[in-house]
Amino acid sequence: MHLVAWRDRFVGQWVYDELGRRTHDVDLRLLEDDRLFLRQYVERRYASPEQPDLAPDAWRLTVDLLPGRGGRRVLEERGRDGGSSHTPVDVPEERRWHDRCGFGVRAAGPSRPSDGSEPGDATAGEPASADDEEPASLWRPPKPLRMELPAADLFRPGNPFPVEPWEGTRTAAPRHIAMVRIPTGRLAVSDPHDRKPRELTERVPPGEYALEAAVVIGEGEYYGDRFPVTEEPAVRLLIRDEPAVTWELALSGDEDPRLLLDGHAYGFGSDGATGGFADAAAWETLSGKVRRYYEAQDDTSSCEYLDEGHLRAVDEATGSCLVSFCTGGDGTWPVWLGRSAAGELVSVLVITSYL
Repeated sequence: MHLVAWRDRFVGQWVYDELGRRTHDVDLRLLEDDRLFLRQYVERRYASPEQPDLAPDAWRLTVDLLPGRGGRRVLEERGRDGGSSHTPVDVPEERRWHDRCGFGVRAAGPSRPSDGSEPGDATAGEPASADDEEPASLWRPPKPLRMELPAADLFRPGNPFPVEPWEGTRTAAPRHIAMVRIPTGRLAVSDPHDRKPRELTERVPPGEYALEAAVVIGEGEYYGDRFPVTEEPAVRLLIRDEPAVTWELALSGDEDPRLLLDGHAYGFGSDGATGGFADAAAWETLSGKVRRYYEAQDDTSSCEYLDEGHLRAVDEATGSCLVSFCTGGDGTWPVWLGRSAAGELVSVLVITSYL
């Protein structure tokens, strides 16, 4: 079965055995006008005719690839109690790329496609819908993680905002943490202990910006005793005092959103449940101060401990500073760009809890 969604630059292939069980998944991404890249390959082997379709304990081989990097990994899962193993990727270049014309569309050509799109248009060959809404279907092409929360409402007092297991939770006024000075406009959002930061591609106007925490309040109960509770599920760097009406995933370096798997996102990694906003140009100096503060208990490192677990490091030479914040745990934390109705960047946000 071929699953084709040119607007999402995606072609999928599903292969079934004689019992109707899926044995192969192929994920191809349109990265060039005439060629698709093999992003992921999954193979399943079923132990017996009784084992159901997509059984979680079936033997499975997953190959993840990225262009120009020699690949990422091969994961072999040997079924229930069989363990798993990771090995380097070894896929020849000719098997990584596939001609687009093999799926019914030739992107390049001297004449205009019959559907009215331009030659090379990623949507060529796919029927246009009457509006921008996705057609009703049982299948959707893979989509990167999207901002599903009403993130702007988190920073407006008085909005109901459910947070389990608490009751009657609602937003309160945002809490000001500190001012973050970004004199070069190069913004980094990373774990403060990292020696090399994740610098965002998006630039901000050089200046000083408020770092704020969203505050949610409510009531908890424990064996009949009721008590107030407070959660801080997000932090933002406020660039402009305007509401954000759209959100997009912040990118860094050579990150390509066309390569993201379904529900996946780019972000900064943390092994200490912490992140930080800073000027990327001064990151080496600032993160060095943070490491000395924690590792060597160096009180002369120009670091200031703020309330609620935040730390501020200052580079006296440039005036740049790094301000840290807590996340809900280790892992990868996406960074979101909020834009106004006019498309201007108004805030840079991190959801800091597993909501």
